[in-house]
Amino acid sequence: MTKKQSPIIPVVALLIAQLCVGILYVWSVLKPAAMSFYGWEDGAVNLVASFMLFAFCVGNLFGGALNDKIGPKKVCMLGMILFGGGILASSFIPQNAGIIGFYICYCIIAGIGCGFTYGAVISGIQKWFPHRRGFASGLGTSTFGLATVVFSPIIGRMLGAMTINTTLRILSIVFLVVGLIASLFVKLPSQEYLATLPIPAPKKTSIATKDMALGQAIKTLPFWCLFLGIFFYNGTWNLVTPLIKGLGVSRGLGEALAITCVSLTGLFNAAGRLIMASLSDKLGRINTMHILSVLTAICALLLIFVGGYAYFAVILITAFAYGGPAAVNPATSTDFFGPKNSGANYGVIMLALGLSSIFFNAISNAMYAATGAYTLTFIMAALSAVVTIVIFIIINGCIKKQKAAQ
Repeated sequence: MTKKQSPIIPVVALLIAQLCVGILYVWSVLKPAAMSFYGWEDGAVNLVASFMLFAFCVGNLFGGALNDKIGPKKVCMLGMILFGGGILASSFIPQNAGIIGFYICYCIIAGIGCGFTYGAVISGIQKWFPHRRGFASGLGTSTFGLATVVFSPIIGRMLGAMTINTTLRILSIVFLVVGLIASLFVKLPSQEYLATLPIPAPKKTSIATKDMALGQAIKTLPFWCLFLGIFFYNGTWNLVTPLIKGLGVSRGLGEALAITCVSLTGLFNAAGRLIMASLSDKLGRINTMHILSVLTAICALLLIFVGGYAYFAVILITAFAYGGPAAVNPATSTDFFGPKNSGANYGVIMLALGLSSIFFNAISNAMYAATGAYTLTFIMAALSAVVTIVIFIIINGCIKKQKAAQ
């Protein structure tokens, strides 16, 4: 008799790897120590997060293609080697050196490794829960977001006791060892296991009539609608993130409360990913995206003038609304193009995230330089959310046509 498979061990292993690479979002904690230790200028250091985010998207692209060919275990292991190795290499950069070496090691090498692992985790968990893709995406992406909550205080204490290069060295070795061990337990479900899952459930959300390869997917309207949807929707959070602490202090929050607000965004981000993705299995992907887009547009407009505790609350709601699409969109992509090539297909779509970060922040900086205020920034953030609503109305039309043709 064939031993019955369980998703518990491989899924937990994937989530542990995901938690390790989630420190992509804790650069704001490391930034002051880097400036103090290396003497780098603020403008150069600010580029670290943008470069790493773009490298992360590139890693999603190439890692996704590899994942579809060699499976999540090998891609996860390769990702952890690049991620841990890149951070380890950055810890050996001399104190009087320029920042270029840090860009190469910490941003590019580690960022690509992070993207490899992230894509393998999302694709791997979806394959274990094909009947609950929203929940699967939410589980993987919320764990990624939770890394900010888990590691920010730990890294803060480490930096209080040692230099940044020693901190990075210890973190890289721990993540490399833990991530590689976790990767050993990653595997895909057997056909026997999949046959035991409820058959009708996938039909509620999936509209794919066949698995599309990347070359086929990029020729469809839904593919580019999803790409533009991510580009515009993420504009709001990309614009808000650099301003949270400083703007919070200027709006009446104390220094400690402003830092608490930054920390809690990771928790609310993770909650949005898990709750809204799971809800999308019941409400539908498009309805869920409409709710989140409207919520984001309202929050962006409120940020023009709110202060004190209201500012605190609006920031956390914005973080929650930002987290949802990070989990809903991978499931939507799989619904359209099938699970077989989900890594490569969504890897290309994810490039929109990196482009969005560079595009919207460049415009925001230019508008602030011209006006000395962030009013236009938040108006642009609200408009980007409204554009997303229009894009998902178009996607909804594509869904209706595809269902009518089935």
